[in-house]
Amino acid sequence: MSGLEIPLYAAAGRLAGALGLGAAIGIERERRGQPAGIRTHAVVCIGSALMMIVSIKMAQLSPGVDPGRIAAQVVSGIGFLGAGAILKHGTSIRGLTTAACLWGVAGVGLAVGAGFWWESVLGTAFITSAVFFLDKLNRVLTLGESLRTCVVYARDVPGVLGRVEDVLGRYECTIRSLGITKLVKEQRVQIHALVQIPDDTDLETLGRAMGAVEGIEQYEID
Repeated sequence: MSGLEIPLYAAAGRLAGALGLGAAIGIERERRGQPAGIRTHAVVCIGSALMMIVSIKMAQLSPGVDPGRIAAQVVSGIGFLGAGAILKHGTSIRGLTTAACLWGVAGVGLAVGAGFWWESVLGTAFITSAVFFLDKLNRVLTLGESLRTCVVYARDVPGVLGRVEDVLGRYECTIRSLGITKLVKEQRVQIHALVQIPDDTDLETLGRAMGAVEGIEQYEID
């Protein structure tokens, strides 16, 4: 069991490493305005690393204990947290990538806790590459259409979200994700949509149609 021994300074180093690697994955989610950002990913990674360290130390104290048992529970248990990041609005689902990142960062934390530094760093690099570079590749491969962000500020009145969807549908735009935030103090809402727009669509015409919708005060199509 001597090979499993983890002195306090080594445990502290692993937890610090988990903090850095988890935060690195969370940066991309934070930049996209996802509910699970830097802090959530860092805490999940630290927690997973800590549980792995505890598992190894328990195996030191009780040689018959399987150090992989707690790790297995982390892998299955992280699904509950990931499910909280998934939002459904009508036919649109948002947060699947964030949920997958949380599951992946738990794996990174377990690897750090076990002392597998190279595997942890490589896992972080591959996860970050997947969520960042593959998104860009997806945009390149989506021929004849471009992915744009549409942000709308409107009065908090019934039916305004449906009217925004109607305008986008009229111009054959496909809504990839859709979210709405209530700005209580301002008595209005912010509608944030990731929209696939045909390249032959006149954005100025689409913008004018959006501005003509009853209740909309401000809009932006990036």
